[in-house]
Amino acid sequence: MDKQRFETTLAAGSPAPPTSRELYQALQRTFGRMDWWPAETSFEMMMGAVLVQHTAWENVGKSLDALRQAGLLHPAAMAEAEYERVKTLINPSGFMTAKARTCIALAQWLLGRATDAADVEPSVDPGLRDSLLTVTGVGPETADVIRLYAFGQKCFIWDLYSRRLLAAVGYPNWGSYEGACGHEREFINVDEYTLPEMQGYHGLILSAGKRARREGSWDFLR
Repeated sequence: MDKQRFETTLAAGSPAPPTSRELYQALQRTFGRMDWWPAETSFEMMMGAVLVQHTAWENVGKSLDALRQAGLLHPAAMAEAEYERVKTLINPSGFMTAKARTCIALAQWLLGRATDAADVEPSVDPGLRDSLLTVTGVGPETADVIRLYAFGQKCFIWDLYSRRLLAAVGYPNWGSYEGACGHEREFINVDEYTLPEMQGYHGLILSAGKRARREGSWDFLR
């Protein structure tokens, strides 16, 4: 995507916002290649997806370190952990009451799928998202993040940064997470991307969103 076209698509009221591929390439030129999500195992990734809600990643790292030192970054150990102990260990991430319950419930859910390894196998199960949504405290965004990174199911993460970025480059404001999901094909066909690209796309948008928050605008993309 050339600079002139990208500037045009960012103009207010532009009838031609960038395609998903053009936006991906523009973000990659700005931030480089992304290897995201930071985790040593699939289960650690899942715990991070729960802990990162409403907090900064630095706080999540402290909580994960505490869980690791306590030997709880394994589904069998977490599933049997005492709630109060987990609550204390994840204190840096905030919202400990709800997050501790979700961490334990997610581990129990994983064991219920006959999976007791810290690393899970990729899944093509079409019911995976609905199954994840039955876990206490797991909402659509967390379910999709877990699908994408832990189970290798390609999906676009319609988090707040994604919705704000797309609105900034000329797409409609699609409102809520699930509302935006309903318009996915108007922006992206995930089948046209590899799994690493979809994971990287999410990482790129996170980087862009953090920069936009620091600078107070998305003008750096012009």
